[in-house]
Amino acid sequence: MKLIGSKQEQDFRKELAASNIIKAQGEKERAILKALRNIFGEIKSAYILNWTPEQGEDIFTILIDLDKIAKVEISRVNNSEAPIIETFKLKDFQKGLSKVFQIKLAVAIDLAKKDHQNG
Repeated sequence: MKLIGSKQEQDFRKELAASNIIKAQGEKERAILKALRNIFGEIKSAYILNWTPEQGEDIFTILIDLDKIAKVEISRVNNSEAPIIETFKLKDFQKGLSKVFQIKLAVAIDLAKKDHQNG
């Protein structure tokens, strides 16, 4: 998908830049990053595309580097409980996404490309 610099893209860019868990300092973000590194090794970028708060857990959909998606379920009740992680190839994940979510994903990929060029 080609980005055109729309207001929606700019809004997503701000939201996603704030969601980069590589730069985040919160306890939950550090726990997610540690779990992701156990699976993927070194990670240059990790942008939260979606967050679903449930009763006992938070579910995050995260773009890892340029080509992987991780769905991470982390307990809200028990901090010592290991996160549950399901991984997808980007191409498989993209099938059937709404137009709006496709735009958000394209912006996240653009941000990740810049992270990879700079680091």
